[in-house]
Amino acid sequence: MDFASSKVSLKDYRDLQEKVHQLQSKVDSKTETIVRLGKDLETLQDENRMIKARSLTLERNLERVEMEVHKYAANEIDIKTSFKLEKQKLMDEIETLRKDLSAAQTENAELKAEKIDLQKDCKLFRQRIAKFEIANLESPCTSKEDTSSLRGKSSEDTGADGLGKYEKLYKEFKQIETDLHTVLGIKEELVMERDALVKKVERLSTEMSFLLNGDPRRVAEDLDTLVAENRFLKARLDSANEESETMKATLSKYRAMTESRPSTANPTVSQDSSLGEKSSVAVVNMKQIRELLSSHAIKLDDNDYKAITAILLDLCNDKQMALTHLRRANKVLGNRVNEVESHLAVLEAKSRSTSPNKPS
Repeated sequence: MDFASSKVSLKDYRDLQEKVHQLQSKVDSKTETIVRLGKDLETLQDENRMIKARSLTLERNLERVEMEVHKYAANEIDIKTSFKLEKQKLMDEIETLRKDLSAAQTENAELKAEKIDLQKDCKLFRQRIAKFEIANLESPCTSKEDTSSLRGKSSEDTGADGLGKYEKLYKEFKQIETDLHTVLGIKEELVMERDALVKKVERLSTEMSFLLNGDPRRVAEDLDTLVAENRFLKARLDSANEESETMKATLSKYRAMTESRPSTANPTVSQDSSLGEKSSVAVVNMKQIRELLSSHAIKLDDNDYKAITAILLDLCNDKQMALTHLRRANKVLGNRVNEVESHLAVLEAKSRSTSPNKPS
């Protein structure tokens, strides 16, 4: 009995030990699960903090964009109001020009009618003058001739007055016609300016809508880059113009030197046939000057030394001009490098300011 009870107790002990091991493994798995859940909770908390930071940055960006939109809207309203005012002004001017045109046309019609009346009067006067002349030719009496001559003179005077009035009215008509042409030209210019302003406003409104909507057709060029490139190209153009002027001056100087080579004859004829006559002195570079000064076969006088001195002075001036040109070119390149560095600094600052907004 004792042995059986001991067996049972040993078996129970083993069962209990197995249960303890199972419970221990369950506890370990639970602890691992709890640790994993804690880590997941920490990661979720970190993600929550990052999402909150991103939401704050997005809210700030949204506020900035809203402010820019309000600013652009205010500018658009100002542009529209100014466009309406200019349009109204142009319409008023067109209306006044139309009124002036109608008045000029009516005045032109009146002048044409007066012209026709004057032409009729002139025709009548000519007919009367012809009748009086025929009557004078047919009538033998001197009294009749006198009366007809007096009447002819009076008719001629009235005809001259009518012709003078007609010429005066014709001049006024021509002046009014020229004024009408000038008014029409001014009207055409105003219409062209109005069309240009309308096109400009339409283009600005489309560009503004592209900018506000983020359309890819908007102007994508950087104005700072364009301005810097324009300055650099302008400086290069100025330096190229200066270089061309320098080259022209140098070429003209060398041409003058080659055309007028200083040649001096030996004043005394030497007995030695190896010397003979003195050769002409024409030097261009330092090597020839050294050879000429070191040579004993050619005798130099004061004129030769003056020519050599002038050539050396010209060479010094050429070197000075070349150094000036190099300094200017270096200055232009230095300005360009400074602009590029400033532009890179601005781009780095922009990238740093926009880097927190990027999703992690």
